[in-house]
Amino acid sequence: MNNKRRRKLLRPFAGSAMLVTGLTAVAVSAPPASAAHLACGSTVTASTSLASNIGPCAGDGLIVMGSNIILNLNGYRVFASNGAGDNAGVRLVGTPTGNLVKNGIVEGFDAGVLITGGGGNTVNRVRARNNINDRQGTPCDLGDGIAMLNSSNNIITSNSAIHNGPYGGISVIGDSDRNQIRNNVVKNNNVQGLPAIPGGSAGCGNPNQDEGIRIEGPGADNNVVLGNIVENSLLAGIGMHGFVCGDPASNTAPNQGTIVRGNTVSGTAGAQSAGISFLQQGPAGIVCPAFNATVKNNISRNNAGDGVFVAPNSANNNISANTVVRNGGSGIFLGGPVFSNTFTNVGPTLLDLVTPDRAPYVSPSDYQVMSGSGSGDVTARLVAIDIRVPAVPLPTNTNPADTSTSGCEQADYDAAGFMAGDVALIQRGTCTFVSKVALAIANGASAVVMFNEGQTGRTSAAFGAVGPVAIPVISTTYAVGVEMYNLTLAGPVTIHIVTNTTNEPVLRAPGAGNNTLNGNVGRDNVRFDGEDANVDCGTNNWSNNAFITVNQLCVDPDATVPPPSILSSVGPPTGRRDTVNGASRGTGSSENS
Repeated sequence: MNNKRRRKLLRPFAGSAMLVTGLTAVAVSAPPASAAHLACGSTVTASTSLASNIGPCAGDGLIVMGSNIILNLNGYRVFASNGAGDNAGVRLVGTPTGNLVKNGIVEGFDAGVLITGGGGNTVNRVRARNNINDRQGTPCDLGDGIAMLNSSNNIITSNSAIHNGPYGGISVIGDSDRNQIRNNVVKNNNVQGLPAIPGGSAGCGNPNQDEGIRIEGPGADNNVVLGNIVENSLLAGIGMHGFVCGDPASNTAPNQGTIVRGNTVSGTAGAQSAGISFLQQGPAGIVCPAFNATVKNNISRNNAGDGVFVAPNSANNNISANTVVRNGGSGIFLGGPVFSNTFTNVGPTLLDLVTPDRAPYVSPSDYQVMSGSGSGDVTARLVAIDIRVPAVPLPTNTNPADTSTSGCEQADYDAAGFMAGDVALIQRGTCTFVSKVALAIANGASAVVMFNEGQTGRTSAAFGAVGPVAIPVISTTYAVGVEMYNLTLAGPVTIHIVTNTTNEPVLRAPGAGNNTLNGNVGRDNVRFDGEDANVDCGTNNWSNNAFITVNQLCVDPDATVPPPSILSSVGPPTGRRDTVNGASRGTGSSENS
């Protein structure tokens, strides 16, 4: 499960953090709060209790500067009017230490409550909702309900974080250690489909990776996630990120020592999602997830992907006494080795329509050989697979991006009358390039022609990687793909494809190892209750787990299966269906659609 976001970190305020030990709340010493009618952008330097709503604000709502300040929102609402840039409803700055923000609503900003630097602050009984970075201005580093940036020893307790994004409901960013996120309700943080920044913007990252609780880092150590209810997230309910392992060039460090205990996670709905996830992070296929984490006594159910996903190269984690039921992938999944591909296009290529006869297409403007393509010389029937283009041909596709599901489902091939030896004409969209080509190969395709989806920014022949695979795989422009598709509607089409390539698999990360999995309970997961993708289980220790279906190559079932009474208390949450269709799981560095 590869996550591509690299958040451009804001410069922290310098200063020491107040130490918080165990689960004891911070005692804030401050003078009595005075009632106040404040305006947008007001700076709060003494304890204050609001006497009215604030907003709509074009910039920040309130700025708390100093230490030992109580900001009592007093049940009132601080709200925004979608101003440009990274704005916060309540922003704690100036080495904030020992402050308390409580009892109110913060909505419509890029971040609801943002703590930058300092430490030992508390956020309590705040409703952070609809704080969404619209990505229309720069920078676009924020996109969170409640966030801590380079700030440690904070307590985030008894809040609700609802429909924030596109990054997280509650997020721990940068060098933020020993924070406690406990007893919060975190729901519907599944913002997706936001626009790209024109020309690209440093720090904007991938807009479709919203998580309920996000331990992002890098270098976020020993944080505690305890007793939260997390529902209907996108990329992960609770996500622990990796980043580059101590890469001196980027001065980053992996996250370690996270404790995830006693949470209930359900309804994570992204195509490559998990309830609790050790996410991969790193450039050019380098994989370095979080490690030394404890995941214990959690319930993870009804997620589209795995209940608990452990990325390759993640090690020394303790995953114990969790209940994982009715997930669309496996209950608990340990990733196997990750290989990337060194690809060389070493010889002549050809993309030519034989029937009806057309002049050969031109490389690289009309088509390219996709990275990972195999070599071959194929002449065969071209068959369109569930193509979705506007009824009237247009320069660009008027459907939303990732609307096309071409080549993602077996039913696509059945409906097309595809036969072994045919060439599959597939449109980009929805599922990964790798999964599209794998399904084509499973149906006996002799080659694949994949054309771009057609929306603005998705029209060229240059996109994606697929391999390595054994058959030729060609990518084309949207215009070429539509032309071929229309010809298949008019009658039989025969195509001639030639590729000359070399592929060399390169090991990028070993499988997840040295993990302890003890006393977990699983049932009714679509794949396995327990699955270890390392062929020989590596050095992982599975013991005393109560599973019904397991990966027999690696995980031995226990003698005793839990009776239904044990699992009856972990039924589907109100309003959700009992079963969720399985979704593809990305365990390597292959690009999405």
